[in-house]
Amino acid sequence: MYNLWKQIYRQLALAAAFHLPEADRIALERRLRGKEEARKLSFCDGVIVSYGKSGRTWLRVMLSRFYQRKYQLTTQQLLGFDNLHAKNPGVPKIFFTHDNYLKDYTGHTTTKEDYYHQRVLLLARDPRDIAVSQFFQWKFRMRPHKKKLNLYPPHESDISLFDFVMHETAGLPKIIDFLNLWASEMPQIERFLLVRYEDMRSDTAAELRRITEFLGTPGSDELINDAVEFATIDNMRKL
Repeated sequence: MYNLWKQIYRQLALAAAFHLPEADRIALERRLRGKEEARKLSFCDGVIVSYGKSGRTWLRVMLSRFYQRKYQLTTQQLLGFDNLHAKNPGVPKIFFTHDNYLKDYTGHTTTKEDYYHQRVLLLARDPRDIAVSQFFQWKFRMRPHKKKLNLYPPHESDISLFDFVMHETAGLPKIIDFLNLWASEMPQIERFLLVRYEDMRSDTAAELRRITEFLGTPGSDELINDAVEFATIDNMRKL
């Protein structure tokens, strides 16, 4: 219900600002989204940060299955902040974020001080692979409004894969800046875990075990292996 009301509030605020120049409307929407992120950050038990196309959905499916089995939940819902926590308080409230908008609300653009006192998991991936995946996401699946909101090349632009990958605000330069800032700020964060997508691919069970232990909810080998099997590509396609 909260998610519904926050969307209504945001849309009403943006509708009231229809007369503003487009750049101002975009800045307002980014700030409103940042305010929503700040609220979640203040109430969460853990944060999972990743640049888009770094394997977040795969991890989210595994964690969802893990908590459904661990706490004997009947729901098929994916883990989404506090939805599974509401069904069993043992499930942590996890804030999944691409760290896009929080700085627009807090003004902390050159540090990660908003996260210093949180339990933070950074899911990282080779920037080259992210950039290529982002290109296909932008070309075939991304909504036009999101392209404007996050400074991607305009909708239906005739741009090659190479030009997209080298694009200042969408490709490698932006991805590398994102990861470098997090790398420099890691020592400042009280509880921090770095997980590499490539390590998840090579030994999924071991990485999922690290993650669940870091989140304070360790599980048996049976639970870990079941979650890994559930989140295979073939099974997710069936689902």
